[in-house]
Amino acid sequence: MENLKLLKTYKIDRKKINDRSFGIDNKKVIEELIEVTSTENGFIPEVMQFLSKQNKIPIKYLENRMVCETAHAMNAQEKYDDATRYFLKAASQGSAEGCFFLASMKYLGQGCDVNLAMARKLFERGANMEPFVECEDEYLLENKNVLDCCKCLSGFAQEGVGGEIELETAFKYYSKVLKNKENDLDAIHNIGILQCDLRKDLQEGLKLFKKGMQLGSVECTFSYGAYTFDSNPTDAFKYIQRAANDGNEEAIFKLDEYKSKLDLLKK
Repeated sequence: MENLKLLKTYKIDRKKINDRSFGIDNKKVIEELIEVTSTENGFIPEVMQFLSKQNKIPIKYLENRMVCETAHAMNAQEKYDDATRYFLKAASQGSAEGCFFLASMKYLGQGCDVNLAMARKLFERGANMEPFVECEDEYLLENKNVLDCCKCLSGFAQEGVGGEIELETAFKYYSKVLKNKENDLDAIHNIGILQCDLRKDLQEGLKLFKKGMQLGSVECTFSYGAYTFDSNPTDAFKYIQRAANDGNEEAIFKLDEYKSKLDLLKK
C-alpha cells in the first residue's frame, strides 16, 4: 500500500472501464497501476480491495479486466502463448472478455491450432453470463463482450460451426442481444430471418427487416426483398436492386437471378 501514490486519489471513470487501458490517458497512472497491483504471485489483495472500494468497481471485475489488458498487450506484441495464458486465466475466473478473445484465437488459429468446437464452447460460456455487473451503489457496468459472445454463438449455431446447427439456440442468444441492445443490426437481421424460417412468422420477420432498413442495414433491405418476392415481385426487386447498389454481396450475386425470375413473370 505504501507504493500507492497517484492511485490514492485518481478515480477511474467507470464509463471507460472497458476501454483499453481503462480509458486512462495519464501514462504515470498506468505505470503505477501495473507496478503496484501485483507481484509474481498474483494480485496484492489489500491494493485491489482499496482500488475496488475507491472506484466502486467490483474487485473480481477489476481484476479480470486487468488480466485481459495484459493479454491484449501480449497479443499486440504477437506473444500469443502469453496472450492465451492470460485470456484463459480470465475466462476461468468468469470473464466474458477472456472467453470472447480466447474463443476468437481458437477460431482464427492465432498462435494455436484452429479449434472450432472449443471456440463455440467458450462463446457459449461467455454468452451465458449476465450482460451487466452491479456495483455496490447499484450502478450497472456493461459486462464486456457478453453480447459479442451471444452474437458469435448464434452465428455458429445458425451455420453449424463447431457443432450441430441449432436454430433455437441462435434465436435465443440473438434475442438476448436485442433485449439489451435494441438497435443491433446483426441481431435484428438474423432474428428476422429466424422468424421467417424457424418460427414461420413472416410478418414479424418483415417488421424486423423494416426496422433494420430504417437504421441503414443493407442486409435487411435485401432480405425484405427476398422474402416478399413471391407475393410482390416487382416491388421486391426494387429492394434487392437497392441492396445491390449499396454493396450487399448477396444481393449483387443474386441480382441477375431475381431479374430473370421477374422477366419470366412479366411474360
